Amino acid sequence: MKRQSGLSLVELMVALVLGLIVVAAVIELFISSRQLYRVQDVKARMQEDGRFAMYRIGELLDRAGYRGCASVRNQAATDDDTQTDGSQQSSGRPIQNLLTTESDYFWQLDAPVQGHNANGNVWAPAKPGALNNANVGSDILTIRTVGATYIPIIAKQASYFSVGADNGLDDCDPALEPNSCSNIVMVSNCNDFTTVFQVTNDPSNGELRYAPNVGVPGNRNEDLIGEYGPTSWVNTIASHSFYVRDNVDGTPSLYQKTLDNNAEAILEGVEQMQVTYGVDTNGDFSVDRYESANDVDFWTDVISVRVSLVMINLEDDGTDTNLALGDGSYFLEGVEVTPNDGRLRRVFTKTIMLKNRNS
Repeated sequence: MKRQSGLSLVELMVALVLGLIVVAAVIELFISSRQLYRVQDVKARMQEDGRFAMYRIGELLDRAGYRGCASVRNQAATDDDTQTDGSQQSSGRPIQNLLTTESDYFWQLDAPVQGHNANGNVWAPAKPGALNNANVGSDILTIRTVGATYIPIIAKQASYFSVGADNGLDDCDPALEPNSCSNIVMVSNCNDFTTVFQVTNDPSNGELRYAPNVGVPGNRNEDLIGEYGPTSWVNTIASHSFYVRDNVDGTPSLYQKTLDNNAEAILEGVEQMQVTYGVDTNGDFSVDRYESANDVDFWTDVISVRVSLVMINLEDDGTDTNLALGDGSYFLEGVEVTPNDGRLRRVFTKTIMLKNRNS
């Protein structure tokens, strides 16, 4: 038998081709696995971010319209029972707003929610100028609600409330820091009125004063309607506006503006927000229809809010494209949207009932 002394050229070429095929298969498997990992990692982060955004908005909507023991429906405005949105409320315990800015957008605390529907670069109703740089085509949602701070009243004195020294309010004096010290609170009980005012002293001494013309925005007077005794309590109260704008890096982000403070980016990768409102037109505590903000006649008729957020993929290395399978289309409010930039998107939608509006 003839002994083999080596490989022929043909055999070598066949071996090289087979080796290349194996290497190519391994490389393809690696690329596919890496791409699958990228997609799953991005989807997981989008899921986490979407849930966080909905939680942030939802927890405020859960408290929207809180007025002590009464819901917004059972409260009337001071004097002529006319709200800042023009609606009429039933007779009941009124909410008294002592702030000098009660008619300004961010201080209209008698309306639990208010929105602005985007049509291109125009919003209806017109958005306040303070919500600047909002991205076109994205709605704006403002929620007015109490905070988590709860302060029981020890006693009502002639011109102040006695409370505990460790009350959770900012330890500052609005007379000395008028532009940065604004403890806005609401005092309530189950038998009398509800009053919104600014604390006009440093509350660390256990006193909550409400003198006129101190601080910003300040109180227009100190004439509280009603009696507030030891069965009363105090909550912080504020308005929070959510909208989408680009951050300093040009990334679309969800911003939150509290009262007239500077807006802060709370979450990157939110490309769009759309909001509709469940309206109760006959007072039976159920939604009769969902409307865009420009179709809502009276904001005190809104009993639920449906929020949709379009999340877009972000990666630390800037490789945000070529992740979507196919055309990456998605549905938003019943309309199919088909981007062509190769990026992943996911829509998160949640409907939240206004608990303090339905009783």
